[in-house]
Amino acid sequence: MYKVCFVDDETINYQLFEKMVPWEEKGFQVVGTAADGLEALRMYERLQPDLIFMDIQLPLMDGLECVRCIREENQDVQIVIVSAYSDFSYAQKAIRYGVQDFLLKPVSRMMLNQQVDKIRKTLDARQKPEKSRDICSNPYVDEMNQVFACISQNVEGGPPPLKHLPEIKTMYHLVLRPILGEEVSAAEMKKLTAELAALPAVAGHLDMIFSLTGTSLYLGSGCTFSDEPAMQSIIGFYRKNDYAAEIYAWKNGKSTWPLYEFLARSSSQENYGFYEKYGKVYEIEEYPFLDTELYTAPLDGLIVAALSENSPERLLDFIASQFFYARNQMISPRLLKNFVLDVLVKIKFCLKKFAPEESFFLMRNLRMEKIYDTVSCEALNGFLCLKIKEAFGELEHKILQAGKGEHVVFRANSFAELKFSDPGFSVQMAADFIGISKNYFTSLYKEKAGLGYWDYVTQLRMQKAKELLATTDDTVGAVARRIGYESEYHFSRKFKEYTGQSPNQYRRHS
Repeated sequence: MYKVCFVDDETINYQLFEKMVPWEEKGFQVVGTAADGLEALRMYERLQPDLIFMDIQLPLMDGLECVRCIREENQDVQIVIVSAYSDFSYAQKAIRYGVQDFLLKPVSRMMLNQQVDKIRKTLDARQKPEKSRDICSNPYVDEMNQVFACISQNVEGGPPPLKHLPEIKTMYHLVLRPILGEEVSAAEMKKLTAELAALPAVAGHLDMIFSLTGTSLYLGSGCTFSDEPAMQSIIGFYRKNDYAAEIYAWKNGKSTWPLYEFLARSSSQENYGFYEKYGKVYEIEEYPFLDTELYTAPLDGLIVAALSENSPERLLDFIASQFFYARNQMISPRLLKNFVLDVLVKIKFCLKKFAPEESFFLMRNLRMEKIYDTVSCEALNGFLCLKIKEAFGELEHKILQAGKGEHVVFRANSFAELKFSDPGFSVQMAADFIGISKNYFTSLYKEKAGLGYWDYVTQLRMQKAKELLATTDDTVGAVARRIGYESEYHFSRKFKEYTGQSPNQYRRHS
């Protein structure tokens, strides 16, 4: 049984979670709950759970800070953030801290069970790491399996007792990248490795180790040899089969790292050939990338504009410019992947605000591991652009199916999301944007949405005000201006009508 814990200051929330999932059937046991961040840390240290559902707004220590503290000790525990706040800055921080997902309350039974099933598969894979398949029989392979198992389970204190590993003088970690965009399967990897073993330049080194872990290949030898012809033969062999072979080299006496550290690092590092079309041999100590964050400020406006216009062209142009910059500056692939995830999650959040049903279905196949497992710039760019085009294509189809009235509501809501912070925003502006008269627009909107358009705009502003009051130290006047009110008095009066509390009262109790 895997151990699961809930952290939420509202008891009813984790009681609902306990009832919504058949935990024991899915292989989990609920072992603990906590109501604040400090209690959550103590619970984690005491119980060492496999899975934690964590709220953000907690007393004493907020959920994200709690996640950061846990991650300093353990990179493997599965953490899912659950929050009532859709502000993307929360999701962005959560992603940086390596959470498995970010769920917005209220969470449906279906989505929660899907999340638990996905995490169960991840935990099972770690419990039963794929056994390495040796192509060339030799005495090192079982020992290599022990090393990989040790690495995957994050065992502290160094490798297990090893007899033969110190005898290895040369080791290579080979990673394949599909030149044509098709992912390499484990079966294909095994087939190609068997063919590789028969190459004269490779077969001449009879004591070479071939050890497969997933879609990576480890090659080693008990002697030091002139390896340039062999490495070029390997690169050429895979290129003929439409794969770029990146090879990371370790040689006893030349590397500053012991072999075990090389194996551990090479199994989790960024691939150095991310921006190159074809592979080559790399020295793992020579890190080639810049750790510079990409520019994301225009994303919110571009995404909302794309949704309101139902055209992602300007958004795609901006994405292309960021990929061009990343390639030219050799930005860390990890940071470019963070940017890709930012784009997709921001689209999902925008959809959730004014098309909640579509937000699940349009982005249902979004998986962080798909992004972070991508090993080439071209494949990552293609994946992101395809996701965006599919989402907008399906959205257009759903809008056309729904009819003119629903189309007007969708475009008007997304336009409000784009313009609500403008003090001069008006119903007339929305009608002009859609291209119909103001009177027809207001009557059609109310008929289809069930409320007046300006009521919707006010709800949007008040919801944003609640988030700002709860999560920032901005003055009430500053909050008013950020959501489109020039008068603090007018905003405070409207906020009290909407919530029953003044802004300051709401802030004190949030």
